[in-house]
Amino acid sequence: MAVAVITHFPDLSLATYDEVVASLELDANPPAGAILHVASGDEAGVVFSEIWQTEQTFRAFHDYRLMPALRLHGVVRAPVIEIEPLHNVYAPEMFAIERMGAVSLPLHSASSPL
Repeated sequence: MAVAVITHFPDLSLATYDEVVASLELDANPPAGAILHVASGDEAGVVFSEIWQTEQTFRAFHDYRLMPALRLHGVVRAPVIEIEPLHNVYAPEMFAIERMGAVSLPLHSASSPL
């Protein structure tokens, strides 16, 4: 069953997030079961909102790829994770996602047109 995952990393900076994501090489080696990943953050930390095919595929990525990469970048504080069965996905502007690019690199311009 597909799941929605919300992960909050208190004290994780966006710069460190960008370094971790780059080191994971997600474009070349996407995690099995990942459907969608969006991230936002400020001085209070970073939040990921994700959709995964199953909780097991999320846990495998979290335990065997994400957490080791975070530790390599000096992140030791455990995140707060919420996992719930996915109830609905609504994306009326799917073409906007395609224009932004389905890549793991961050969007750096808040004024970028969708």
